[in-house]
Amino acid sequence: METLIVFLIVFVPFGWFMWKVLRYTRDTIGRNSPMKVSRFYETSAWWYFVRMDNLFVFYALFVGVFLYKISLFGYFSYTVDYQTLIRFGMFVASVFFLAFGLLTLALKLNHWYYVKDITIETFPEKHELEIAFKDVVLRLQDGDIEKMVLYHNNNHKMPLGYAKCYLTNGDHFIIPNYTRGDWVIGEYFRKIPVEYVVQRFPFIR
Repeated sequence: METLIVFLIVFVPFGWFMWKVLRYTRDTIGRNSPMKVSRFYETSAWWYFVRMDNLFVFYALFVGVFLYKISLFGYFSYTVDYQTLIRFGMFVASVFFLAFGLLTLALKLNHWYYVKDITIETFPEKHELEIAFKDVVLRLQDGDIEKMVLYHNNNHKMPLGYAKCYLTNGDHFIIPNYTRGDWVIGEYFRKIPVEYVVQRFPFIR
């Protein structure tokens, strides 16, 4: 029984991950890519929030709360030296973890406000994209986007950011980087000039 439990713990997540990778590869390259067939992308709350990279955010919040409680209410034996210094160190660490977790969570929620209303549909036969927002629908062709400014935190382990796309008619739109299908914009329109702006916490204002 224990062997079965260990097997499930180790191999079920690995199998699920490999299935996701193979499915993603199948739908992004070759004859099934959005360059060849029509695709419709919509970002659900489950897809946006239940991600591996978000686990670290919740882990940071959990550790922050745990260290905070220990620093204030934890029991230390009277034989332990420098108790005040140890409590202070735990308190500082808890503030760091909580600040990071809360800021990142606030950033995720800030981006979700924009992501939840965005859908992207591809039309390969015309080489066009249709991007729908809450109040407007844009049908884009090659040459409609004048330039793209990417605001990002320059962190490859936990990339956070958004793209602001400026149109030739003077308008612009925003695409957060966890919008499902955001990458097809660059695939369809490869000649868009791109500028990069580094921000530690790229909130959309």
